[in-house]
Amino acid sequence: MHALLNSATTTFSLFLLGSILASSPSTHAEDSPVLGAVREHEHAPIVVPSMPVIERLPVKVIEPIDLKVEKSGSVLVADRAAQCVFRLNRDGEVSLPIANVSHLQRIQIDADDNLYILTSDTHESQIQMVTPTGTCIVLYDLNFAATSFIRDKIGQFIVVAGSESRIWEISTTGDVSELAQISQPVSDIVLNAGGQAEVLLESGDIVHVSAAAVVTRTGYAPSGSSRLLLLPDGSLLAIAGPLNGHAELVYPARVNLRPKEFKTYAIVPQGTQAVGFDTLGNLVLANSDLRAITKVTSHFQIPCPHCGRSTEMHLKRDAEALINNHSRSF
Repeated sequence: MHALLNSATTTFSLFLLGSILASSPSTHAEDSPVLGAVREHEHAPIVVPSMPVIERLPVKVIEPIDLKVEKSGSVLVADRAAQCVFRLNRDGEVSLPIANVSHLQRIQIDADDNLYILTSDTHESQIQMVTPTGTCIVLYDLNFAATSFIRDKIGQFIVVAGSESRIWEISTTGDVSELAQISQPVSDIVLNAGGQAEVLLESGDIVHVSAAAVVTRTGYAPSGSSRLLLLPDGSLLAIAGPLNGHAELVYPARVNLRPKEFKTYAIVPQGTQAVGFDTLGNLVLANSDLRAITKVTSHFQIPCPHCGRSTEMHLKRDAEALINNHSRSF
């Protein structure tokens, strides 16, 4: 998926995809096989040679600055200008988990779908929690301007004061302590697949800060990259650019010396502020220039044409994907 996603792109029809879905039986796995079905067959992903489905989601945003995708597939969008967080569910219904929130900066969600909100102005910050039932609780008031934060698996927060190049830790008992001071401004922080905090610096350097305040370089992203994000497979991506009128999602390099080039995951529109992925690995973009939330769907789950079992289907624009021995195609 290296296609340029531009503002003129809208949902389009896939005749091949439609024919596959139309011909797929509605039987369930426990039902008897249909007449002539193959009794022994694999369930490797079905690969269809096609462009992904690109659609602008039906939510009106003004200045989207962050987004997260819940396990249910609902998309949460923090809109600084609208002073709220939108929730867009899979049926296209929009609700407001929280509204009338000034100085929105970042959002996070935990395994129980609790929503955490970071607000920040010139001199102070606040972390709030919104439960799935809609209850809003102020957790912490901080006397510095926070720019990003994460919540780890045991409930501790790590908060970045980017312009001050300082990283703070909030323990599960509420104690706030300075974890480290970095030698250059901090752009973002992310929790990697191993549950460790990795920090993106303005230079593009990526560092890990241990509990003992030891700072270790773990990789590189392009200089000026704005965000780090975690892919469903556990690897990291960085939002880099703008370059020639667009931005890029690139894989950070886990090497000792800064490389001249980085592997590109996708080319995205300039103005992309945040990126998320659903459980299947489909991409969701928040773009403040376009005032849009866009979803790029290339992974589906459909009933197996032979037995009805849920099977993955991947849309691939390059023919080489069809030669993969671990996939099949129609």
